Amino acid sequence: MAGESAYTKRLTAETKMDKIEELLEHFNLPPEVITSIRKNQKLIIFGLVLLLIFTVTFSLYTSYRKKIVQEGASALAVAVQEPPEKRMEALAAVVEKYGSTTSAQWARIEIANLNMKNGDYNSAAQEYLNELKETDDSNPLYGLLLFGAGQALESEKKYDEAAAQYNLLKELKGYEHIGYIGLARIEEVQGNFAKANTTYNNFLLNVGDDPSAARARAEIESRIARLKMKMSKK
Repeated sequence: MAGESAYTKRLTAETKMDKIEELLEHFNLPPEVITSIRKNQKLIIFGLVLLLIFTVTFSLYTSYRKKIVQEGASALAVAVQEPPEKRMEALAAVVEKYGSTTSAQWARIEIANLNMKNGDYNSAAQEYLNELKETDDSNPLYGLLLFGAGQALESEKKYDEAAAQYNLLKELKGYEHIGYIGLARIEEVQGNFAKANTTYNNFLLNVGDDPSAARARAEIESRIARLKMKMSKK
C-alpha cells in the first residue's frame, strides 16, 4: 500500500508534468502559450490526429490519381493505334474508364475526328460542342474545338451555327485567318461572292503590315484573286 500513497501519486504526476513543461520550454515558448497548450492539449491532440489522417489520405489519393493518369495515357496510346474498325470502340473504352483524365478528353476529341472522317457530321458537331462547354477559352484546345465544331456544322449545312463558331475563332490569337476563311467560305458556298470578298478584305485590314501574319496574308490574297476570277465569270 505504501507504493500507492498520496505522496507517491503526487510525485508521479509532477514528474510527468515536469517532462511536458521541459519539452515546451525547449521551444522557448512564452509562459501564456505553454499554459494555453496545457489547457487545450486534448483539442490539440485531436487536431493533430485529423491532420495526420488528412495527410495520409491526400498522399494515397495523389498516388492513386497519378496511377490512373498514367494508365489512361497508356490506354489512349494503344487505342489510337488500333485498326480503324476497332479504334472507335477502343477510344470509347478509354472515355468510360478514365473519364476524369486528360486522356479521356483527347479520346472524345479523337472520336469526333473519326466521326468527321466517316461523314457523321452531326455526331462530330455534338462531340466538339460538348467539349467546348467544358473547356475554358484560355485552354490551347479551345481553338481546335471551335474549328472542329465550325467544320462539322458547315458540313451539315448549318451555316448560321457554323458562322457563330468561326466568329469566335477569328477573335482568337493565332486562329484569326482560319476564322475569316471559314466565314468567307460559308458566304462563297451560298453564292454570296461579294460578302465573301468583303470578309477576306476585312482580315487584311485587321492585320495590316504585321510581319507575323505574312503567311496568312498571302493565303488570303490568293483566295481573293481566285474569288475575283469566279466573280468575273458569273
